Amino acid sequence: MPRIDKPIIIALTLFIILLLIFFLVSPEYQKFKELQTDLGIKKAEYNAQKDYYAEIARSYYELKNREDDLKKIDNALPSDPNLGRLSYFIQEESAKSGLILKSLFLTKASTSASNSAGENTIKGVSLSLSLVGNYSSLGNFISALENSARLFEIASISFGAGDTANLETQFQTQSIYTFSMQVNTNTY
Repeated sequence: MPRIDKPIIIALTLFIILLLIFFLVSPEYQKFKELQTDLGIKKAEYNAQKDYYAEIARSYYELKNREDDLKKIDNALPSDPNLGRLSYFIQEESAKSGLILKSLFLTKASTSASNSAGENTIKGVSLSLSLVGNYSSLGNFISALENSARLFEIASISFGAGDTANLETQFQTQSIYTFSMQVNTNTY
């Protein structure tokens, strides 16, 4: 039997180990590194989505807590021009103020207002009112319009002296007039 030197066997064993490391372990190590990198990216994406959904949930609960404020804003500038509710409101407030509503004409107009998010259309609604009553009742009606949640703009007021009548109460005489008003409001 031939005799093999120990240094050659050691060198040959080290060479085989290096070849095994180079061809078997190194590719698996590279795959492991790539998987670690992918895992880090996935964790970052997961954390970003978690933060995003947490922010949405926080915003949702914040809006839920401010629901009354949002309803007030929605009443001030409603999304649909429900003219039935608008005319009912005018009839009720004129009656509460002591005025008689003789006629009510509604006209829709459209004006555009742009904002940074896009193009919104604000629709104007014009009301022509003919009311009968005295000055203090007219003042009460104007106050009711100013104090309502909806935004109203009184464009013009005129009154006629021809249709006046005198009502005598216990202490004073009040004159009854016919008032014509032009009132504008908006929807989006």
